[in-house]
Amino acid sequence: MPPTLSNIKKVLVANRGEIAVRLIRACAKVGIKSVSIYTHSDATSLHASLADENVLLAGDNANGYLNVTEILQICSRLHVDAVIPGYGFLSENTAFAQAVMDVGMVFIGPSPSSVADMGQKHRARNVATSAGVPVVPGTGLLQSEEEAVERAQGLGFPIMLKATGGGGGMGLQVCQDVEEVVAAFDKVKSRGETLFGNSGIFLEKYYPESHHVEVQVFGNGIDVVIEECPSPFVEKRPGMRDAITKCAVAYASKLKYKSAGTVEFLVDDVTGDFFFLEMNTRLQVEHGITELCYDVDLVALMLQQADYEMGGDVGIPSEYLKSLQKTSPNGVSVEVRVYAEMPYRNYAPSPGLLQAVHWPEGEGLRVDTWVETGQRIAPYYDPLIAKLMVHDADRPAAIAKMLQILSDTTLQGPATNIQFLSHVVASDSFREGVTLTNFLDTRFHYEPCAIDVLAPGAFTTIQDYPARKTCGHGIPTGGPMDNISSRIANLLVGNKPGMELLEMTLSGPELLFRAPAVFSVCGAPMLVSIDGEKKPMWSRLVIQAGQKLKVGAIEEGGCRSYLAIKGGFPEIPYYLGSKSGTPSLGFGGTQGRQLQMGDWIELDPDTKKWAADVNAVYTLPPDSVPSYNITEIYCMHGPHDSDDFMTRKDREMLYGTSWKIDHNSNRTGVRLVGPVPEWSRKDGGEGGSHPSNIFDYGYPSPGGINWGGDSPVVFSMDSPDLGGLLCSTTVVSADLWRLGQVKPGDSLMLRPVKFECALELSKRTEVFIDEVRSFIDGKSNSVPRLNFHISDTGLAHGESNAVLKRVPGDGEKRPQVVYRQGGDSFMIVEIGKQTVDIMVSSRVRLLAERLQALNIKNLVMNQNVGSVTVQFDPKVIIQQELLQCIHEIESSIEANADIKIACREIHLPIVFDHPALYESTVRYMETNRPNATYLPDNIEYLRQNNGLSTRREVFDTALKAPFLVVAVGFLVGTPILFPLSPASGIKAQKYNPTRVSTPGGTIGMGGSLFAIYPIEAPGGYMLFARTLECWDTFGTKPGFAPHRPWLFEPFDLIRYYEVSVAEYDTLLRDFHSGRYQFDIRPATFHPQDFVKLFRAAPDDAQIRAFHAAQNQGMAERLAVENALYRDWVVEREVQRDADAARLQSMLESGAESAITIDSPMNANVWKVLVQPGDVLREGEVVAILEAMKMEINVLCPPDAAGARVEAIASKPGTVVSPGARLVVAKK
Repeated sequence: MPPTLSNIKKVLVANRGEIAVRLIRACAKVGIKSVSIYTHSDATSLHASLADENVLLAGDNANGYLNVTEILQICSRLHVDAVIPGYGFLSENTAFAQAVMDVGMVFIGPSPSSVADMGQKHRARNVATSAGVPVVPGTGLLQSEEEAVERAQGLGFPIMLKATGGGGGMGLQVCQDVEEVVAAFDKVKSRGETLFGNSGIFLEKYYPESHHVEVQVFGNGIDVVIEECPSPFVEKRPGMRDAITKCAVAYASKLKYKSAGTVEFLVDDVTGDFFFLEMNTRLQVEHGITELCYDVDLVALMLQQADYEMGGDVGIPSEYLKSLQKTSPNGVSVEVRVYAEMPYRNYAPSPGLLQAVHWPEGEGLRVDTWVETGQRIAPYYDPLIAKLMVHDADRPAAIAKMLQILSDTTLQGPATNIQFLSHVVASDSFREGVTLTNFLDTRFHYEPCAIDVLAPGAFTTIQDYPARKTCGHGIPTGGPMDNISSRIANLLVGNKPGMELLEMTLSGPELLFRAPAVFSVCGAPMLVSIDGEKKPMWSRLVIQAGQKLKVGAIEEGGCRSYLAIKGGFPEIPYYLGSKSGTPSLGFGGTQGRQLQMGDWIELDPDTKKWAADVNAVYTLPPDSVPSYNITEIYCMHGPHDSDDFMTRKDREMLYGTSWKIDHNSNRTGVRLVGPVPEWSRKDGGEGGSHPSNIFDYGYPSPGGINWGGDSPVVFSMDSPDLGGLLCSTTVVSADLWRLGQVKPGDSLMLRPVKFECALELSKRTEVFIDEVRSFIDGKSNSVPRLNFHISDTGLAHGESNAVLKRVPGDGEKRPQVVYRQGGDSFMIVEIGKQTVDIMVSSRVRLLAERLQALNIKNLVMNQNVGSVTVQFDPKVIIQQELLQCIHEIESSIEANADIKIACREIHLPIVFDHPALYESTVRYMETNRPNATYLPDNIEYLRQNNGLSTRREVFDTALKAPFLVVAVGFLVGTPILFPLSPASGIKAQKYNPTRVSTPGGTIGMGGSLFAIYPIEAPGGYMLFARTLECWDTFGTKPGFAPHRPWLFEPFDLIRYYEVSVAEYDTLLRDFHSGRYQFDIRPATFHPQDFVKLFRAAPDDAQIRAFHAAQNQGMAERLAVENALYRDWVVEREVQRDADAARLQSMLESGAESAITIDSPMNANVWKVLVQPGDVLREGEVVAILEAMKMEINVLCPPDAAGARVEAIASKPGTVVSPGARLVVAKK
């Protein structure tokens, strides 16, 4: 039963990580309140939200936890009674302990004098001698190098040269002879001065074959009680336990020690002699195993001791302490420390994002940790993740249990020592108890089973197939851009075709294999080599442990290749059902990003056996390799190349142009460069001012050709699934692989086909993959060939079959319905006149619910304000069958506003004029466009655009109306919403061009709709206000779940309440640390209530006046914007021409001596790192280009070394082609 404390009411925990969590829980157990402190980098640590009060430190990194002044100020402000430091940081800082006591608090630990005595190793030795405790033969403090040599010779080699202030293995050097003593003397002395502020050094005899035995003690300042967990060496020697523990008691008693501590001994393996090493005057890291074996809570005892001290007593009554002492431990306990580190790289730390964390539970198991899924291991602290402890009746049982626990633990993300620990515990030497201090060096050999990433390649990610096709909610499909090459690579090595593998863009990585493996590289031609020896692509190959695999740059056509390894990557975690990485959104793959130098990727444990089974290289015949000479892509008309959006001339242009691939093409979209449509309408209505703007709807993604203004981009595997820009055309699903192989500078044509042709192409693709599998397996001798030729599409030139069906409206009985095709896998159902209409939105909701109730396999609904986009699997249901099904259900829905729809009502804080919004606007003006009608103040623009008198009126539009979430999508669960009040129906244009970054939680406004940015992201909506972010990648925060990392669902109701900037910042910190609880209430939506409100609006004089002022304001602002935009475009062109003329003049005037450094590819100039007057150095980075979301360094060539820069030919932001001049220099 936990003790009851009488004097201490509140304790500050002056630490972080797992020990802070342990201490906080101990405080709760004994009924006292706790205060945690944390830095920004620790905001999501368990300790930052577990205490009764949690305080963010002003300092960051390790310095925050060492700021004594700030910690004492927090104690004073929160009326703290005592401070407990745990171990590390300030736990053995005598000045801190004294400062705590000087202000009337209790320092929960030993006295400052005990800490001081034990902090100097030579003083600790003196105490041992006076207490009659044997010490390692050695010396006092040495005065000179000569004395060190003389005393070392007297002791006999080997010896240890030790810094008196050292500890934890730091500040010591083993010396085997006189020469090594001479070489180490100044080094150890300097190290002691640097690390510990004490240059004193001494000698001790070194015992290479020895054991390290610790005795945990607890004292009350009068008596001492010992705890010690059985050492297998001690267990084998009768009488040793009694002798060694008596020495520990004598030592601690000599100090009149109070609280918990540990006396450490060195035991000679040959003679069994033991010697005092040092005493740790703090709670020991391994205290948990003592607690398990002795059924005692050491932290509770520390709190109890401190409570007595605060009450004026010396400490816990001696009789009670003695009653806790047992003659021997109960059973056996084993502990391992789990670190984010790489043992094979000399235990180098491996900070990063923990993508999946699972700790097993069970009897005799204890896990002390501070992490959960989604925790980022920062590089600033000790990389300890957890301590795993097991307890059982005997040592074999404890070892077996530990091996099982290590096997059942999941820690995926950065490299950890889990596998290393398993190998240690399973080794014969460990099982036999031969746990010498040199165990790892002499009795254990570790062979990891992993890949060491030496160079990551231009853009390398992990992908699997078919990835996340049915998630919806703004979760991109993901997966390989070329799913034919990727699947064949897997088949060649014997994997399932969809298994995870590496996707390599433009150039591949260099990988050091720490174990043998079977691999294959398929895709666009790249140079593949093992230790410099060229190897064939489209082959089954073997690489041995210690060899380096290098995949070079693209050599011919195509853009991407795939590296498959038999067994895949078992420690890459699944995220929403797939291992595919989406770096643009920060989830999946390797820690939510592309491959980086230093990554460590675990292989399947059977990889060595598989590699040994491969006898020869196997290569596919050339006729089975797909062609990467890509000049056309098959597509389907629609959803929006119909006459109501595009003219016949537009369609002839669209399908008759050879479109050039822009530099800004990547996994998010392939941008096309070509002519501009004339459009069949002058604007986008309520969707926006440009003809390409449309009422928000669910995109046919991937595959949709999306028009942002007059420029098209083809949605690829990581594209958004919702927005307000029309898609003229959709690439058929069977031809997405060729889209994934085009690169900047390539050209292609779009060739429309019918739905039946698209199905035929899909069938041919799957038959080809099956034939390749049979051929590789030896079940067929027929060489597989991919036939992708369609001779007759059956479509009339210039016509569009985008619209599948039109159903006219019938007054109030039913709205009009238009069914549009979006390739062979999407159908867009538009209901009503594409304006905000609550009856239409309710009808959309009912249609989506009834379709979902059919449970058609792989059917995904993406509903919006006036439409629902249905994603379907044509292998399950074909287009015409789905059309008939949807039409029948839609026609059966009655036009009745008197219905009830179950929903949720979510109350959210809102802050106006937040500094982050201002900073975002300033960045946009500095880097994108300096002048626009909406700059420098979006709120002022909204006021003028809507004919309002004050800023407060703009803000009140959010506060005086509930908002209905009509859609959730775009990217990562973005909610689209509109106000359920005519008086709040403000309107706005969108940023042109869009912003590069928008603060997470921003409430944006564009057209007639609002949106909440779930995370920091690009955007084009006006910056209206801020609320909390509505996305939690790993679903661990309140309001989210691992399978539902988005907050909102369609038809949620939102109500805002205003908070100040300071209040908001506090709430945001609480959200990030997982402490914020969303106010979510069950509710019912009654469309009838709001239909009446909106229908009555035209008769309301105030609403009519508002609309009149709004129309006038919009016209005025649009005229201003058109003039400003035109001037901005002209200014850029004039500046560009002037720069070009100046450059040309410079080149002509010194043509013979001019040296140019040119662009190697189609790209955007991101940074120029030199300036006029600089002298170039060979190999230095002159400029950084950006293409396909990759950074390409342009280096100074040998012939330009020594030249002086005369001019920057292409400034940041300039789009360049191969051969374009970047820098001009002269010698």
